[in-house]
Amino acid sequence: MSWETDQGLVPLRALANPLRIRIVSLLTGASLSAAEVADELGIAHASASYHLRQLADAGFLERVDEQQPREGKGRPPRRYRYDPSSAARLDRADGRRLLHEALSADLSRRLAEATEQRLSMDAEVWLDREVWEEVVGLIDQAVALVHGKAGPPRSGDRVKVSMTALLLELPGTRPAADGGRPPRSTP
Repeated sequence: MSWETDQGLVPLRALANPLRIRIVSLLTGASLSAAEVADELGIAHASASYHLRQLADAGFLERVDEQQPREGKGRPPRRYRYDPSSAARLDRADGRRLLHEALSADLSRRLAEATEQRLSMDAEVWLDREVWEEVVGLIDQAVALVHGKAGPPRSGDRVKVSMTALLLELPGTRPAADGGRPPRSTP
């Protein structure tokens, strides 16, 4: 199956790009015009316009008209913001894989730009199902809080932050009667 024949994957191609992920993140907290996106990300206005249209056409952004035209100034610039309902498009395993590949590429940029690392954690462990579900719920709350409280860039006392959350349930065998210890290897 290819991008061209699987219509469910075509919109996801729009998000499988680190720059577009940055644009979606930027538009989570505010609606911005192409010129504002270009200024904030340090890219050409034409490039910002192109990527905004691609994301909007794929359903990840919505066009909003927040400003009324000023007299004698023509129509205001088209503004875009992230459409949270679009997250359902990523429920497909192949969509998640594409997103993770783009996020992985962008994570290197974020790490290089970081001025302070607040928390870094990695674990590959066995947990009781109840504990795992609690962890998933807490991270879900943190993600909702970050997205819900995101605001316009460079305003008030806001701090530019990066948050990446990836919780994976891995395949594995059930623990053995001996406590799940692996067999000893012999040299």
